[in-house]
Amino acid sequence: MVDDLVQSDHEFDLDDVVSKLEGLRTLIVYDSKYVVRTLIFGKIIPQYADKRLFIAVYSDSMMRRLGKTYESIPDERIKRILDEAAIIKVGLNENVPFGKLHAYVNIHSEWWDDLIDELYKLGDSFLLFHGFSLLPIVYGNEAWKYLMDIFDALPDEITFVNKISSSLYDENVKRFMERFHDVILAVRREEDFFPVGRTYWIGVEQSIIFDIKPGYARYKLVGENLQKVE
Repeated sequence: MVDDLVQSDHEFDLDDVVSKLEGLRTLIVYDSKYVVRTLIFGKIIPQYADKRLFIAVYSDSMMRRLGKTYESIPDERIKRILDEAAIIKVGLNENVPFGKLHAYVNIHSEWWDDLIDELYKLGDSFLLFHGFSLLPIVYGNEAWKYLMDIFDALPDEITFVNKISSSLYDENVKRFMERFHDVILAVRREEDFFPVGRTYWIGVEQSIIFDIKPGYARYKLVGENLQKVE
């Protein structure tokens, strides 16, 4: 909660945190789809543009949604990065709306074993998960084993970003996710706390890394960019 902030607005700097995520496993808990996409595509992915970008997508519907986001991105530099992305798709067909299909895993197979085989090979790269927060809804308690095996298959050196809506982030999910991610970032609309406009609290909720300290700051959207509110 914002009332429990460890750092003041002036001490927390999102760009500094993003620059320290290399080789870490990061979970973003969000209540604004627009802002989390701005954070991932506007800040995090460009920061690690020198790494090979992999995007693992669960389901054709989530692939379609990601394609719509890609089509709407106004920054051509970011689009060029995504054009080179290697897509690992779990779904019913091999269609991808951008990037290059790196691996297709049939969702009606024992897909998690095939996915794990692909994850083992990634090495020092950047990996974004999209749609995997649906697994506990689709598979119930069985999903926890799938997720544990998937996370255990990630190479130690990989820079990994996962995300989940705060509406799905109940105590069971929270306890599980905190044990498989090094840093947990949170995005919260400020109007949840104060009746003001399009301002958001963004910060580190949990961290096992000493130089990534828990804390938040207020950010607002200026065009397509996040700008700190001083």
